[in-house]
Amino acid sequence: MALALPIIDFSPFLDPSSTKAAKRTTAFEIDQACRNVGFFYLSNHGVDPKIMQQMLDNARTFFERASPEEKRGLAIKDAGDGIGDSSRGFQRVEGGLKGTHEAVDMFRPVDNSEGPPYQVGFGENQWPQTPNTFRNTAEQYIDSLFLLATEIVRAIATALEVDETVLLSRVDKSFWNLRIIGYEATDERNTTSKVSGIGEHTDFGILTLLLTDPQPGSLQVWSKNGEWVAADPIPGCYLINLGDMLSKWTNGIYVSTKHRVIHNSNQARVSIPFFFDPNMDAIISPFLPLDRNTHEDDGILFREKFVNSIKYSIVT
Repeated sequence: MALALPIIDFSPFLDPSSTKAAKRTTAFEIDQACRNVGFFYLSNHGVDPKIMQQMLDNARTFFERASPEEKRGLAIKDAGDGIGDSSRGFQRVEGGLKGTHEAVDMFRPVDNSEGPPYQVGFGENQWPQTPNTFRNTAEQYIDSLFLLATEIVRAIATALEVDETVLLSRVDKSFWNLRIIGYEATDERNTTSKVSGIGEHTDFGILTLLLTDPQPGSLQVWSKNGEWVAADPIPGCYLINLGDMLSKWTNGIYVSTKHRVIHNSNQARVSIPFFFDPNMDAIISPFLPLDRNTHEDDGILFREKFVNSIKYSIVT
């Protein structure tokens, strides 16, 4: 069964000639999706469809053609081990029932002039060489996604009637994470404990902007009815979902929804989430009024949360 996620046309918010009323209408649609579902599709988002397809093609080329030696060379290394920072690079996850997949993670570049060795998250990106256009395309793509995610945050501020500078000051140097994921083809008759996918989880940061190949039936979202339902790709759209940090920032008004991937197909699947996370020095305390005097995350910086997320990652 398909989940009836809202499809939101973002063009009225992006168009400089739009009226304030039109922008507010679009912002309100996003607000309702954030409150009620935690997932929504975004159309007319302004990202060039050519670069979207190039990203998918390059990711597929890497997973299908990169040699074992290249993948080993890109492997994530522990913080303190050479250029390692426990977060950037390639990993193959043998998750059993929680899901098996391969992934490469790139993060926002940081000032790491004092290393190596590096602290967690403060190392160097390890870019695939297969294909040789990967890095150039990815950096252009990241620039586009950063701008789009910033506009979504601006729309959220509009809907919540919050001074946008309050939110934007927490994400203007977003510690973003671009991840390419490869899910192997599986036999639908598979009766072993090995599953191609990722176990159920909520995302960690502010927003996830998801680009995938067209295959349906793999991504599943936990519905309010208490069942797993498919959230299939729609051509030309991004699937957006909220992370735990945005739920915390809104004092629980917005929801981060559980989801998982179970890929049962005779064709491999490629997925490219862009995680738009807070600045490393952003506070986690809510920006909306609290209904109590204290909060468990008062004064805690995103950097502390990030380090813990690496230690207890869903994919390990």
